[in-house]
Amino acid sequence: MSYTINKTDGTKLVVLKDGTVDITTTDLALFGKSYAGFGERLNENFVKMLENFANTTAPVKKIKGQLWYDTLTNQIKVWNGSKFKPVGSSTNASSAPTNANLGDTWFDTNNLQLYVYNGTTWTLIGPTTVAGSGTTSVVSDSIRDNVGVYKAVLKFVTNDQIVAMVSAEQFIPLVAITGFATVYKGITLSTAVSQNRFRGIATTAQNLILADLTTVVPADNFVRADVNDAMTGTLTIFNDGGMSLGSGADLTISVSGGEDVVFQNNTLNGDIIFKVNDGGVTKTVLTMDGGEGVIKNLVVQNLTVTGTQTIITSQSLIIEDNIIELNNGVSTAAAMPNYTGLKVNRGELSTKLESDLYWVWDETFADDYTTTYGNSGGAWTAFRAQGNINETAPVLVDIRANIVHATSTSAQYADLAERYAADQLLEAGDVVILGGSKEVTKCTKELDSQVFGVVSETPAFLMNKDAGNNDSHPMIALKGRVRVKVQGVGKAGDRIVSSSTAGVARVADLSECTAFNVLGRLIQDKYNAQTELTECAIGVK
Repeated sequence: MSYTINKTDGTKLVVLKDGTVDITTTDLALFGKSYAGFGERLNENFVKMLENFANTTAPVKKIKGQLWYDTLTNQIKVWNGSKFKPVGSSTNASSAPTNANLGDTWFDTNNLQLYVYNGTTWTLIGPTTVAGSGTTSVVSDSIRDNVGVYKAVLKFVTNDQIVAMVSAEQFIPLVAITGFATVYKGITLSTAVSQNRFRGIATTAQNLILADLTTVVPADNFVRADVNDAMTGTLTIFNDGGMSLGSGADLTISVSGGEDVVFQNNTLNGDIIFKVNDGGVTKTVLTMDGGEGVIKNLVVQNLTVTGTQTIITSQSLIIEDNIIELNNGVSTAAAMPNYTGLKVNRGELSTKLESDLYWVWDETFADDYTTTYGNSGGAWTAFRAQGNINETAPVLVDIRANIVHATSTSAQYADLAERYAADQLLEAGDVVILGGSKEVTKCTKELDSQVFGVVSETPAFLMNKDAGNNDSHPMIALKGRVRVKVQGVGKAGDRIVSSSTAGVARVADLSECTAFNVLGRLIQDKYNAQTELTECAIGVK
């Protein structure tokens, strides 16, 4: 009768016939009923199991859970279904074991530390600190941020306190961590550790701490002495000796007597020259001539002169400004002087030929508000007077001219435009309506009765010119000749209306036109049906 041999989990391993022995299924000899010589085989099986198949090579017919003692490494190993894996536990002792083999472990019961034998010496696995001294190690951890997402970090722990963290992301911990309100990218030092700083030499640094160990200054705020450098803020030199420029201290800036500032060129007869870059051209705006001790080549744009008298001794005065403003400091009408204008000094004697001459705005003129022009509460007046102008009764003098000439206003272009705020970028020729998120937007509706105007390129007259630039406030032509984006074929005089294409007009049939949807008319024939910029008269029906 055959034997059925099952494994521990109940699965069938092999069926043994009577009188036979099986040495192929496992590394043991499995024999059937009435097999002669079973005693030897049985005893050998016991020996193999007793020594765990001790050999330099692994058993060939192993089954899962089978033990093998590797005599090369002196380790016992177990077959896990894919490989023989070393098994065993650490040696627990207060001192290191002798006769250790490669891979052996030892638990130091005195210091509560685990070691592994590398074939030569015992290597510490951890912890790195001796029992009772607190945890000191680098620990990997996963911390939830303030929205619940886990973030991987490395914690640097010394004596049970986290002194730094390393993270690839910036986040705020969901549960507060002392010293780490925010964990930043890179290395974050704990703010809970007093004077927690990076020490030593670094190739780069974002901040530098001063000698007081408290003040933190960004590295970019330090001015270098070995290269050209720049700085912002105020440079203060408290010594009255000031500063010097040039190899021989040619220029010095100092304070004299604690009050006066001295700006001095120490080179014999040397000038002090102020220059500017005017559109790429270097220009001198002020020269202090050291040889003559005078100021030359002074260029002033905005000049304020205070005091009671300003004297100019040049033979001719040239003023390029279009407007000369007088009485700028007058804040109320009540403070306005009686006369404001020009005075011609004709000498100091009392004869009428040497009386001073004036061309002034006379606030004393009694305007009766009935004249056709004026009604300004005063009048431009030419007169002569002696002595103080406000004390001597003025004598009117003549104003003489040959012919008074005036020219009519003219322009190269032919449309009237105004700047409007647009809710999108517009191009010349775009048709617009009032509306959108701002003042004007592209017209997108066929035969739109809200059609308003066209983006102009070069208007003849531009209103509201300072409202913005062409990007934010394009010039919208409201009337006149202007180029329009037009599609379709038409003849001069044909009317144009808005099309379904955004910003584009089209030639219309007369039957489609109303007093509200007509944008204007073609000035010339249009032969191409494609959209192109076409001259049109805007604002005519």
